[in-house]
Amino acid sequence: MGEALLKHAVAALPDGDPIKDLEIVSAGTSATPGLAPSTNSVNALEKVGIDISRHRSTQLSQRLLDDCFALFAMDESHLDFASTSFDNFPKRAMTVLETVPDSDKKNIPDPYGGDMVEYLEVRDDIITAIPHILKYLKNELKKNS
Repeated sequence: MGEALLKHAVAALPDGDPIKDLEIVSAGTSATPGLAPSTNSVNALEKVGIDISRHRSTQLSQRLLDDCFALFAMDESHLDFASTSFDNFPKRAMTVLETVPDSDKKNIPDPYGGDMVEYLEVRDDIITAIPHILKYLKNELKKNS
């Protein structure tokens, strides 16, 4: 859901915005590559006009981290796993909700196996963070140029 929501927001940016040059990829720390999204994920995003039915899961890899400009994880445990399991951990790494000023939460729980309400809460937490992620990326790209 995070990849699709961020891609949707980036697509709405004006032409020439440097964020549009970034490749947005999601990968799980314990994903089985090639799996379709859960029905609840598909339904939660259909409610906001995004179709992820063709998405397939990807496992986090060293190659993805080597090419990574910024890493946004749902949970601190994902950051811990990536930082201890791979070399060249990105210097720009944080949880999605760490981008949100004054957020009372730091982690977004994995809704897998949960009911639709849990998926909608996760979707909405991600949506809340999207403008802050875009602002962060814009600032970091300015520093990097």
